[in-house]
Amino acid sequence: MTISATWRQALLVALLVIPSAGQTIPETLTLPQAIDIALSQRAEMDEAREAINARIGAATQADRSPNPTLFLQSENWRFHGTPGFSAGRDLDLFAFVSQPLETAGKKTRRVALAGEDRRIAELRREAAAWSIRQEVKLAYWNAVSAGRYETVLAERREAVTRLVDYHEVRVRLGAAAKLDLIKVQLESEKLEMQYITAQTQAEQFRLELAGAMGTPSAASNIVLRDPDLPDQTKTPQLEDLIETALRSRIEVRLARAMIERARAQLNVQQASAKPDVTPYFGYKRTGGFNTLIGGVSVPLAVFDKRSGAIEEAASEVREIEASLRSAEARVRAEVTTAATLLRRRADMLSRINDRMLGRADETARVALAAYEEGGTGLLSLIDAQRTRNEVGLLFAQASRDYALGWVDLESAVGAEELLQVSDASRTVALTAGGRE
Repeated sequence: MTISATWRQALLVALLVIPSAGQTIPETLTLPQAIDIALSQRAEMDEAREAINARIGAATQADRSPNPTLFLQSENWRFHGTPGFSAGRDLDLFAFVSQPLETAGKKTRRVALAGEDRRIAELRREAAAWSIRQEVKLAYWNAVSAGRYETVLAERREAVTRLVDYHEVRVRLGAAAKLDLIKVQLESEKLEMQYITAQTQAEQFRLELAGAMGTPSAASNIVLRDPDLPDQTKTPQLEDLIETALRSRIEVRLARAMIERARAQLNVQQASAKPDVTPYFGYKRTGGFNTLIGGVSVPLAVFDKRSGAIEEAASEVREIEASLRSAEARVRAEVTTAATLLRRRADMLSRINDRMLGRADETARVALAAYEEGGTGLLSLIDAQRTRNEVGLLFAQASRDYALGWVDLESAVGAEELLQVSDASRTVALTAGGRE
């Protein structure tokens, strides 16, 4: 059976447009790739697209004029009496058409209202996409940070393992007490438990990232590229951030669109108070004569002048205007809080990087050399290495807080370009078996 060229083209278009339910994860996943996958896989985007399609249909319907009405009528039927009944002589026949004519620009105002509904649907789709982006970013940075924790603990575990091997040899040679070996082995076991905990947490964050991407079955195959942290000296000015937020935040833009929609609804209700005119024209046969009939029908606005609906629409405008003012005040507060916290996290990260990491590494190296030369005790060595481990974990935590602080600031401002990540950075491999 041969498929026509038209059908082959249609099938190809369908395959290109519809995302695969089992989309392949790239060998090394970057943050932009994770976001793109989520936007193609998450059902919320399909829901938002259909909402827009529904609004398009409503706008098409709003642009339609009222249908004409055909009237067919006969009168004077009777079944008895004198003289006898003759349809051609006694019946009155009517056939006429009426066409409602809308006044006060009702159709134009309906179309405007439908256009505002479509605009709101498009903004809600944008809001859904933004929410997914930020959710993926949080999950991505959490997973990357878990990988950093694993790195620190893996390096620490390797160092302690070498220390255990060293003491086992010394104990066999009689050059060290068995108690020292037990102390080192205990430290190794404690570190092993910390490492297993870090692996478990990394797996949890990997699963959360896969869920945020809409690909939970691919969690074991996720290999992440660790983005460079944003420059700590380039935090935008607070005034600029607030100005951008008031222009960009989807909640504010939605509130403004809702105000325009409420005003369009008020216009529709005010126009509805004006009566439409329905002229009619047609044919009438009466008494054996063919005649024309014409007239106009106008409803009288005596009891219902749409005053209640108009007041309701006007109150809705004022209500949403108040909601917009509240949203703008909330945005200012959120941006101020996020910017302040980000600056403090940047200061903390710089402090750890500049003052603590190098000193902790140097202290551990000196303590190890001194211990090997017999110049210090085992407890001093363990304490120095433990301090280096704690500082490394503290730096990893500060890096995570700083990265998430940028994501929080993005969410507060509503602008994605605040955080530019570099693809030219090291890779964090998070697989089912741990770090590779």
